[in-house]
Amino acid sequence: MSIPFKAVAVSAILLASPTLLGGCLFSQNKSTEISGAYVQPSDLSRVKLHDSTQDEVLQVLSEPTTRNHNDDGTETWTWNWTRKEQGSGSLFLIFSGSSNKHIEESAHITFDHGIAVDKWRD
Repeated sequence: MSIPFKAVAVSAILLASPTLLGGCLFSQNKSTEISGAYVQPSDLSRVKLHDSTQDEVLQVLSEPTTRNHNDDGTETWTWNWTRKEQGSGSLFLIFSGSSNKHIEESAHITFDHGIAVDKWRD
């Protein structure tokens, strides 16, 4: 007993369809936007504690968002920025969704007599 050619051809097309259409069934888009006084981790690592001066920090990181004078005589500089992450995706005719995140971040350096003594990121 032989299988009709038409049945074999239809079966082959059905089996190949997910492979041929795979790129069209699912789509995804992501983007990130940063605004404010962004400090890259590699730039912050260039600030050496008990060595880097305020002038050196300004050259590496640029002007801080705020400068606070602390009760103990130290000064803390802060750089603030917002990271906005957007994403969307869809599964052909079944599901579609999106997400938006706004993340507030900051970097801080504390100086004692003009020398960096502490640094961190939030």
